[in-house]
Amino acid sequence: MIACLAIPYFAAAVERRANDALTPQPLAIGGQPWEARPVYAFSQEVARQGVNAGMSLRLVQVLSPESQFLPAHKPEYGRVSAEVIDVLSDFSPDIEPQELWHSFADSTLHFTAHGRTLPARYCLDLDGLPLKEAIHFMQTMGQQLRSQTSFAPTIGLSADKFTAQVAATVSRPNHLLPVEPENHASFLASRPLAFLPLDKETNRRLHLMGIRTLGQLAALLLPALQEQFGSSITHPFQLAQGPIQPQPAAQEETIRQVFDDPIDNLQVLTAVLTGIVNELTHRLHTAMSAGHTVQLTLEMADGRTCQQTVTLRQPTADPLHILTACQTVIAALNLTSGIMAVTLTLPDLTPATAQQLSLFPGTAIASRLQQTAHNLEARYQDGRFYQPILTETQHPLPERRFQLRPFAYDPALA
Repeated sequence: MIACLAIPYFAAAVERRANDALTPQPLAIGGQPWEARPVYAFSQEVARQGVNAGMSLRLVQVLSPESQFLPAHKPEYGRVSAEVIDVLSDFSPDIEPQELWHSFADSTLHFTAHGRTLPARYCLDLDGLPLKEAIHFMQTMGQQLRSQTSFAPTIGLSADKFTAQVAATVSRPNHLLPVEPENHASFLASRPLAFLPLDKETNRRLHLMGIRTLGQLAALLLPALQEQFGSSITHPFQLAQGPIQPQPAAQEETIRQVFDDPIDNLQVLTAVLTGIVNELTHRLHTAMSAGHTVQLTLEMADGRTCQQTVTLRQPTADPLHILTACQTVIAALNLTSGIMAVTLTLPDLTPATAQQLSLFPGTAIASRLQQTAHNLEARYQDGRFYQPILTETQHPLPERRFQLRPFAYDPALA
């Protein structure tokens, strides 16, 4: 499960926590109204007067004349955000902070519904925790955050990041909004297009077509949208659809091969099994499945049937591992007559698990990448290539866990 925790109107909340006298007052942060600059942040009361991110301080005063204008204490907002991360890191090491509390950063998120409340937002990977347990876990986290920071967070919980972010945005302060996997589509369907990172022209054209919700966009055909808007519409369309539920893997794959003449040669039998295994593993790769059990059945010329089952150490779609299991079965058999038919079955298939290849030294692939990068660096000699070096592996900010160091130029490779 993915959890998204947001603190709406974060900069205003930090100012009010530091000075209780500001609590009942509408706040505009970023300078005085006579200064020619955009507003940095504001409170919910000012937002209700029609103030949006990016407006000038002068316009903010026109729309909300009763607002109290304050200078922006940017270092303090960053320090308090780090304080929040320290609390959250006691619950999960995988935290992705998003600084949406100021209104003129270079990010499309600030022009979507996600950034309209100028929140500090933190996404957490709960590492496969079931929904029921994740709800209790996040409730405990929210209580701990409130007691240690005095903030009122909103929390969204879902199997994917985008849905969790939407849930956190529409949830109320000090509340948790969970979205069950089977309800993703219905939850997103009624949400406005403002949640998607669309440029102004695409958003205008979609509204002219009468498309105003995520559900209406998801109901269209992607090729037709790409013809109208280009490839840039693909990502917003996928977000509007919600997470695609994986198709259940086939429960069993089997191949049976019958011979015209009995086989009594182990080399011939091994060659036949190699072809069968290659066909089966091709099916597994297509279905994104893996086999945990190998079942080999041999039908003898004298009418007997020999069946053996081998359980693998872990599910696999590797033809070499499956063929080795078949050879183990054959070696243990005492063949007294020829073989008329062979049946290879992989029962109880499971979905294949993807593995992320490491970019850091220590693996054969990483070593080859490193050598290739060294060769390219020696050829171009202009500092285009960098090597990721692990530094603080437990730091709550992902970008602080490694450093990028340029490859050293080696004239001998030129």
